[in-house]
Amino acid sequence: MIKSFFTDRYTALDVETQIGDRVLFTMQQVHGSHVSVVDKNSLHVSIKTDALISCEHGVALCVVVADCNPILCWDEHLGVIAAVHAGRIGSYEGILQKTLMRMQKEFICKPWNIHVSIGPSIRSCCYEVGNEVIHGFEEFTHDKDGKIYLDLLKLNLKQAKDAGVLEKNIAYSPVCTHCDANYFSYRREKTTKRFCGVIYQ
Repeated sequence: MIKSFFTDRYTALDVETQIGDRVLFTMQQVHGSHVSVVDKNSLHVSIKTDALISCEHGVALCVVVADCNPILCWDEHLGVIAAVHAGRIGSYEGILQKTLMRMQKEFICKPWNIHVSIGPSIRSCCYEVGNEVIHGFEEFTHDKDGKIYLDLLKLNLKQAKDAGVLEKNIAYSPVCTHCDANYFSYRREKTTKRFCGVIYQ
């Protein structure tokens, strides 16, 4: 059985090497759109990537964030799991869609069997951006009081649907990390601390 969860700022979690008897894979997240496939024999700490996929039992995948979108994906039928770090640049480069398509191509996952869960992140109510960074993505913005706000949740939801994931298999947290002090927010407090999303089987 595949299990997934998102922590908050008060949840203590040892993300150094393992969860139970599972090897824990973390990422050296670089705000890109590279997707890596891992197994038990892969280097399991700080892989330079922004998405991890695995089909092995005994493997746990972790994404850490403090405003970016932490996304967990899985195919229960085939036992394929993924953890995705979707910041602005990664989202613009289609990292979620690339991950879902890699699951389909490499592991023969059927899109209607894939589930996607998007955790707490900064939302369009608080994600103010400059006009210089929205070219080509204007449909995911809105204006308020003469300022531009970006909706990365909407963009990633579209990527999931474009990759064939059924709407009933897509879930997302209602939490804006900038609004809710239960979560770390770089925009709010310039913190280096992170909360995380974890998935394993």
